[in-house]
Amino acid sequence: MPNRPPKFEDVAGDLRKRGEDAMQSFGRAALETGRGPMATLAGVALLGFAAGVAASLSKKAATEAAIGAVGDWVEALAADHRRIEHLFEQILTAGETDKLKRAKLFRKLDQALAQHTFAEETVVYPTLSEAEADPDARKLAGDHFDIRGRLHRIEALDKSDPAWGESLRGLYRAFAGHAHDEEHEVFPALRERLSPQQNAQLTRDLAKRSARLA
Repeated sequence: MPNRPPKFEDVAGDLRKRGEDAMQSFGRAALETGRGPMATLAGVALLGFAAGVAASLSKKAATEAAIGAVGDWVEALAADHRRIEHLFEQILTAGETDKLKRAKLFRKLDQALAQHTFAEETVVYPTLSEAEADPDARKLAGDHFDIRGRLHRIEALDKSDPAWGESLRGLYRAFAGHAHDEEHEVFPALRERLSPQQNAQLTRDLAKRSARLA
């Protein structure tokens, strides 16, 4: 059986865990080697600081390294699509009466969509234009504009309003159609037009941009 490339989510999770463990070990070492109440307080503070730093830095490092480990920008973006679709499904199954849960998940969705669309618009779509696929780039950018407009209109609705759920389902369908076009038509065609070196550079550029937004 040929070796399958690691999944983006698995690599990112493993790298985050390693980063958190390393930072926590550093804090525990300070507690164990210190002497006196001030050293103890410093060690406890360092543990808290380490946890906060690990949560931030390890997420950024894991995002960049995971995309590099997956080794393919199309697969990395497809994994991002699945993550966003999962957020849609979580919100839609939360129930109309659970406004707090809906609001929390919606904020996550808003942030995930903003990060994802910005990365595509600043890294992938310009490459599409350079590869003589400007109509595709304009069409996909137009989809993003429509998605952002729908998102803002939904945000203005009450979370318990039946129209809120229906509008979100419409946005989900629009996003899923957009993602399908990217994954099955536009992005594979672009990958075929680019050289291995260009694809590798696109993967690196996407990893760096995604890590900055993480």
